[in-house]
Amino acid sequence: MMFVAMLLFTSCAEVSGQTPGPSPPPPSPPSPWGRRRHSPSPPCPPAPPGPLTATVYHMFEPKYTGLANKDAGDYDGEVAFIFLTFNPFEATNPEAAIGDNVFEMSVVNVTGWGEYAECNAPGCTGMFTCPANITEYCCEVEHDVYNPTSATLPGRECARDFGKTGKTSNGYWYSFPVESQGTTWTEVKVLRRIKSACLAEAWRADAGGCPDCQDLASQCTADCIKAALITDGDDSKLKATWDKVFSNETLCPNQPFPSFAVIV
Repeated sequence: MMFVAMLLFTSCAEVSGQTPGPSPPPPSPPSPWGRRRHSPSPPCPPAPPGPLTATVYHMFEPKYTGLANKDAGDYDGEVAFIFLTFNPFEATNPEAAIGDNVFEMSVVNVTGWGEYAECNAPGCTGMFTCPANITEYCCEVEHDVYNPTSATLPGRECARDFGKTGKTSNGYWYSFPVESQGTTWTEVKVLRRIKSACLAEAWRADAGGCPDCQDLASQCTADCIKAALITDGDDSKLKATWDKVFSNETLCPNQPFPSFAVIV
């Protein structure tokens, strides 16, 4: 299973250079709930007791596969995230590029849900930092040390609509500590592995092509899709395209797994 306004929500925040001039006004206060990769979340109903089976989605660079040490979302949670990924690829924000990455759709069994951890890709800089010279994602909880064990439950929290979709449901975000893989959670199967651009192109086509938007990876295209496929919080058109993309292997073919899979 997206990347923040872009500074407040993406997988790793980035600060661009500024030209000399008068001091800018103070930034707006951050949301009290944070972002996909940042807790605390909005008020959330208690997690249902396990064992449970869930279908989750995660978008990342093609060199990765699997859920270990990564965050994911259900449909609603992923949509709350990915509308801020309509941007050109940047090495300091590697997951925030819907035109360059892949989606994996996985079935996972869990014994229950626990505390959500923010896991970010190597190369992230800004609010979250993960060294580019490592292969494992970096995980933490509210910018504090995260020391999961073999008994640590996978995490769950309510998603927040930082993509400004206006949907009536924002769904959930999940985290999967590698230390407890095979004990408290198991990735049963990767059902689909597709180019994230294929989803974006399908949404764009069903939105009428967005002729006023030149690039696929642009906020212009994201805003066009939302305007055409979400009406007064009703995202049934958006969901119909999503379901079509993930069920139709001809429309969006499965992509090969990395030769030397980086799974954590």
